[in-house]
Amino acid sequence: MNPNVAVFPRRGNPLLPEGVADNRFPDPHIKIFTNPDTGRENMYVYVGHDEGKDRFIMRDWYVMFSEDLVHWQCRKTLSRKDTYLPDDSVDCWACDVIRSPWDGRYYLYYSNGGESTGVAVSDRPEGPFADARGKTPILPKGITPTNSYDPDVILPDADDPRAWIVFGSDWTDHYWAMQLNENMIDVVPGTARKVPVYPSDGTPEELLGELRSDQAEAFRYENRWYLYWAGRYAVSDNRLGPYIFRGNIGADIPHYPDGRAFIDHGSFVEWKGQWYYAVSCGLESWSYRQSWLMYLHVCDDGTLMFDEQIRECGVGQYWAGWEKIQASWYMQIDAPHLRKIELREGGSHKGFAIAQQSGTHRACYPHVYDMRENMVMTLYLQGEAGSKIAVLEDGRLVGELTLSETLDDFTEVCIPLNNSRGEHDLTLELSGPIAIEWFRLA
Repeated sequence: MNPNVAVFPRRGNPLLPEGVADNRFPDPHIKIFTNPDTGRENMYVYVGHDEGKDRFIMRDWYVMFSEDLVHWQCRKTLSRKDTYLPDDSVDCWACDVIRSPWDGRYYLYYSNGGESTGVAVSDRPEGPFADARGKTPILPKGITPTNSYDPDVILPDADDPRAWIVFGSDWTDHYWAMQLNENMIDVVPGTARKVPVYPSDGTPEELLGELRSDQAEAFRYENRWYLYWAGRYAVSDNRLGPYIFRGNIGADIPHYPDGRAFIDHGSFVEWKGQWYYAVSCGLESWSYRQSWLMYLHVCDDGTLMFDEQIRECGVGQYWAGWEKIQASWYMQIDAPHLRKIELREGGSHKGFAIAQQSGTHRACYPHVYDMRENMVMTLYLQGEAGSKIAVLEDGRLVGELTLSETLDDFTEVCIPLNNSRGEHDLTLELSGPIAIEWFRLA
């Protein structure tokens, strides 16, 4: 563990909602919705709650939500008694929630163990949700050759006006998809399609050994589609594949005896110019899981990466005593003019930076703890002569610098700050062609 992490004043991972003692909330699906009470966007994390030790004991579905990703609220969002599951069910497995593009309501697709999938509806993103089909499943057992559980919904986009629900497991026949009716509570008969994953281009046999898991999530990054499951992922030009296996996003994380990463259900979303990765992480046993939230980084070749330090500390908060604060850990940027870029050296991955070519744009780093008065900010950057960096503390200008010469290579530069003590939100305002890899406060 990074020695700086041990004294970090507020732990952000695993996610711990305020007032909650037992944060065993696995199987996260993350979404960005407008909070109807505030009118501002929040991140909503839809989860189960596992009480088991040697097996899953999951009685209801919950939602955590936050505006700053540091302070979280939690509440029950769907009760098993409001579904077709038995009143004593402990099989309230993974769910997914979407906002319908047709009627604007929120639909929660929930698993009845590994057997079937139901759907509930609400007028609010946090619920409460009520069963939408007269307590009958939308995906009954046997509707396709795979298990009818662990749903992931893909909404329409410019390339496909249809909504699809992806589900299944390689316990039977891998992943399948069916088209959703515009009412979002029925599937369209005759639309069942297998979502194939192959070990490499040109290989006729589907991937088998690496598919030892259940829930898959499909998401689009720029023009590339990803299919993720249990720390592993594949890529495709199309939402329903075929997908080509790429590797394990959790290569350095402990593994189960059968070789699967000790992380399972995962979810991805972009918000305010930053990508996020939420995942269940196993602790003492395969059923003792919690949800973690990290920044996601995407290399030029499509490789998915995250930071070990952020995995330990969580997002949306920083300690002024860290040796380096990576510029790519921002919470908001003026995208697309200011963006995250991959750095390479000698053909190898070196890291990430934020960069722009022109104009004046901002990157925000809220909740910087333990600031001391009149610190010095060291930035590792490159840029053209005349480019400027302004540092704002809670919106107030506390330091600035204009490059007197062009820096073709990344170089350390220092800005004395007129800042105050305590916890503050820092913003870097950049003008002109410039790229920043990291900064440090001392």
